[in-house]
Amino acid sequence: MIKVSYHFDNQTIPKNVSNEEQRFVLLRLQSEVEVPRTKLNLCFVLDKSGSMDGAPIENLKRAVKDVVDLMEEEDRVSVILFDSEARVLISNSPLDRKKEIKNRIEEIDALGGTCIDEGLEKGIEQIEVFKEKEYVNWLILLTDGKNEHGDDEKCLYLAKEARKRSISITALGLGKYWDPTLLEKIADFSSGRMFYLENPEDLRERFKKELQMLKNIAFKDLVLKVKLTPIARFSELNPGFVVTPQIQRVEPLWNGEEWEFEVGNMSRNSEKLVLLHMFLKAPPHPYINKVAEMTLQYKDLNGKTSNTESHTLIIEATELYSPQINQEVREVIDRVSVYLQQQIVESLLEENKPNEALTVLQTMEHTVMKLEDEELKGLIEENIEKIKEEGTISEDLRLKTKVQTKMVMEE
Repeated sequence: MIKVSYHFDNQTIPKNVSNEEQRFVLLRLQSEVEVPRTKLNLCFVLDKSGSMDGAPIENLKRAVKDVVDLMEEEDRVSVILFDSEARVLISNSPLDRKKEIKNRIEEIDALGGTCIDEGLEKGIEQIEVFKEKEYVNWLILLTDGKNEHGDDEKCLYLAKEARKRSISITALGLGKYWDPTLLEKIADFSSGRMFYLENPEDLRERFKKELQMLKNIAFKDLVLKVKLTPIARFSELNPGFVVTPQIQRVEPLWNGEEWEFEVGNMSRNSEKLVLLHMFLKAPPHPYINKVAEMTLQYKDLNGKTSNTESHTLIIEATELYSPQINQEVREVIDRVSVYLQQQIVESLLEENKPNEALTVLQTMEHTVMKLEDEELKGLIEENIEKIKEEGTISEDLRLKTKVQTKMVMEE
């Protein structure tokens, strides 16, 4: 079962407001039940291009074999390799022949260029070979390079198609020469996750953590359904965000009656935060005004669809306006703001505007000080120092900062 609660950043609104008032709603989703172990339908889509030669490919083989050892016989696994082309190394199979599977993995060698979209396409095809409602379908993508022989737009199309088919993607970038914008969109569009692996030695731990996360999934295909009243509309620029475990911008879909936000999966006994951004017109009634009706739809591990009870979002209209600020919601807004500002910094650096980027970073620094996040504060201070000294930021520091602003908590 999942419970839902909500808070506005400001619970009141002036009765006779002339312009629209901006409001944020923080939704807290809580899973409170022990469920059987998750059955997995897992596909690895692995970069074996020439740049993976040596320590990267050897650590990758060990990491995949570690996961195979930890999976159950009833789980399913498939492995796709890609360089400038893609091929199926291991077709979708149960885990009853682990030694044979690991022997095949040991055959992987590094050669060629990088074509991510062909790997994704074959990976989705392999997951589709075995689609049972009680299984969690997941794809782990690993690359150390940019999609030089592929089509980025096709990657994004495939990520969206994966989501439609209840397949999520963990996108892993190794080293400092991959495309963080592309991998982030692949992860976000599929309700997945993105991580930066600085060294090949980090592969084994990350793969094990991803497997543990998958084993803990209790509910899947969460959809937040919101029916707005005439006084409310969603922001066109940033209507909603999944905040935990990683910040993801979510674009709502209109189903003819209400707005739907796809917000991914939930683990056992966990919490997920979702932030909605809306604008409100002058309310028609004094005191209590209805803003929206909201329910959460989700599936259990047997594929059964359930809905939470309906929640009515209300706001108070006051003649003598006195804001009622919720500090917890404001902190979440600040955390999302830092994430968005980091994207602005990236754009300004790409446009060769270091002074403008420095101004945004200094704003970020002030915000992070309020959040008391020492690790993120240190990274932003390092960014500021590098721009002042060198007029730019190194590729590895950009990657670290991007991922750290996105990561709110580790599941």
